Amino acid sequence: MYLVKALNNNTALVKDNTKEYIVMGKGIAFNKKEYDTIDQTKIEKKYILQNTSFDKLMQNLSVEDLELANQIIKHAEIELGYSFNDSILLALADHLSLALKRAKEHLYFGTPLEWDIKLIYPNEFRYATRCVKMINETMDLDIPDQEASFIALHLINASANAKDMDETVLTTKIIQNILNIVRRYYRKDFDEDNFDVSRFIVHIRYFVRRQINGDAINADTSIAKIVAQRYPQDYKCAMMISSFLSKEYGWEVSTSEELYLTLHLNRINLSFIQKS
Repeated sequence: MYLVKALNNNTALVKDNTKEYIVMGKGIAFNKKEYDTIDQTKIEKKYILQNTSFDKLMQNLSVEDLELANQIIKHAEIELGYSFNDSILLALADHLSLALKRAKEHLYFGTPLEWDIKLIYPNEFRYATRCVKMINETMDLDIPDQEASFIALHLINASANAKDMDETVLTTKIIQNILNIVRRYYRKDFDEDNFDVSRFIVHIRYFVRRQINGDAINADTSIAKIVAQRYPQDYKCAMMISSFLSKEYGWEVSTSEELYLTLHLNRINLSFIQKS
């Protein structure tokens, strides 16, 4: 592995065989010249360059953008326990670069997914909120908390084996639609601190991912009729969700999935009743 270009003492573009990487580590490029061998023991993070050239990349990004993104990624791996794919560095750095420019020009915008991102991905959202605070404090900016939603989506996208950000946003919108059906049906909003609500949302996240990937769960469906009879109100809501997904996305929701939806909805319903 040899040096192609030193970006600063701690960040460099390197080449290993035919592949180019951005590597980061304390003093990794200090006193190094082009074609010098890189001490791989100093590499703290390594990101492969895919589908882009370095020169094109740096037309829109600065080294500071890359290092800020890397800092957020490193701490996220520790706090969230994630292992991110290589795509996150450039995608997050590009987003942060635009966010910083908007903040300096006092231009802000939110996302209609913001509230549900906070509900669906609470850990990622809390971490992203702390990142926004850190950026504001260190750079003396006034980036709004809404920016945390976008940072959270980048973290989710790079950790969920999604094909791209479009798929991550689509998944989040589908979950949002399911939650809205439940809200309207029971005429209640969710208590984000409720344990049963948290379990239900986790179930919905994995349910949607299974549907997108064409995976299936195997469950004993012999009790499906009994569950439908015992919890008719919750079963009706589960069938509304199933019907919506079939109509909007052409999904065939299995009896097993409908069974689990009904059971989770019953827990949600009970929590609504207990709260009333």
